[in-house]
Amino acid sequence: MASSSDSSVPSDLLDLKQQALGQLAPLVDHLDQTPEEKFRTTMMMIQSTDNETLLKDAFEAAKAIPDDKVRAQALLDVINEINYFSQQKNNA
Repeated sequence: MASSSDSSVPSDLLDLKQQALGQLAPLVDHLDQTPEEKFRTTMMMIQSTDNETLLKDAFEAAKAIPDDKVRAQALLDVINEINYFSQQKNNA
């Protein structure tokens, strides 16, 4: 879900953001992160790029979260993102 506030951000900053996301994507697996941190990083990338192909990675990271409450919230977040993409396709 791209932020609606992006329209107020100067285009050069949006370009820089997209470049940084492009550079980050192949490096995420090299980060030393807990499953929860990996989930949050992946969700940030999904929401910043509207890249639904990362949902499987987010789901796998969510399943690996050891805390039941945090894992449940993460799984709910994945479901909400899937609903978002499904709604976008239905509105297209």
